[in-house]
Amino acid sequence: MDVPGFALITGAASGIGQACALAFASEGAAGLALFDLNLEALSNVKLEIENVLAEKGISKHCQIELRAVNVSNEDEVNFTVREVARKFGRLDYVVNAAGIAMKHPGGAAYVETSDWQRILNVNLTGSFFVLRAAARVMLQQNPILSNIDGRPLQRGAIVNIGSIQAVAGIPASTAYSTSKHGILGLTRTASEDYAKDGLRINVICPGYTETPLTSQPEVLKVMKEKVASSVPMQRMGSPREIADGILYLAGGRSSFVTGTALFVDGGYTQR
Repeated sequence: MDVPGFALITGAASGIGQACALAFASEGAAGLALFDLNLEALSNVKLEIENVLAEKGISKHCQIELRAVNVSNEDEVNFTVREVARKFGRLDYVVNAAGIAMKHPGGAAYVETSDWQRILNVNLTGSFFVLRAAARVMLQQNPILSNIDGRPLQRGAIVNIGSIQAVAGIPASTAYSTSKHGILGLTRTASEDYAKDGLRINVICPGYTETPLTSQPEVLKVMKEKVASSVPMQRMGSPREIADGILYLAGGRSSFVTGTALFVDGGYTQR
């Protein structure tokens, strides 16, 4: 996947973020900064990474930094991103995987303002805070070199996490769908800002995926119904399948790709 540099992953304690952490380490990343609210769960992810690398006989050391971070806290994000960038010496890849979801019984007319604000604060504003802090670091550093052919690749690569709900409306998902439409807009405008500077910004849009976020009973019930009726592949995706797409967008294999939305959804959006 050509990801020899240093990666920062939010929401890294579970689901897609955890799968990304394992994938970056397995593919030869020099270091990982793992952000989540749950520091204990992050410690378990770090142990899992070390065990996987040992089992695969990968001797290259991967430096792992764990931070308890609330991505909706602007000052906390700014400080911690700068801190890990100083520790690593640079920051090459960012994955904005932190996110929350909620169904709103009765639809938009019955959404609680507090629920709306919480989902937008984490999913959209939190992603913006991390993107902004990381971009300020990346724009000041030299391009990383490919570990395959030595060519200059990029000053940095940021991958935001969208959703099929970035382009499709789903019942009772007012705040979540709005946040993911916003992620698509954030990605497209930011990528336009910095394409000429060697900072690539893309978004991956997963379909129905088996994660702790989607295992909530009220969410899972709707998902199973949708998978049966609307997903051509007739199954849910795995976090590792989403992580593979993210590593492609972050690494040297996609050196001429920016501002793109990659849908990894079993064919849902082809219809």
